[in-house]
Amino acid sequence: MRGGSRKGAGRKKKPDHLRRIPVTIRLPKWMVSQIKMKGEIGYLIELELATKKDFLDLPDDYLIGS
Repeated sequence: MRGGSRKGAGRKKKPDHLRRIPVTIRLPKWMVSQIKMKGEIGYLIELELATKKDFLDLPDDYLIGS
């Protein structure tokens, strides 16, 4: 027999406080084009906000870029 669900298979769910939600922002065209050249916009913005000193209080179990 092939396929079907198996106990313990699949990706484990993230805790609720680490789940991502879509957020709409408006940025100038020049800014978007420069960010796109460096990679994925959402992950780059998240990285910059998470690594900015004393801007956010990160949870202990948060891994940058995960």
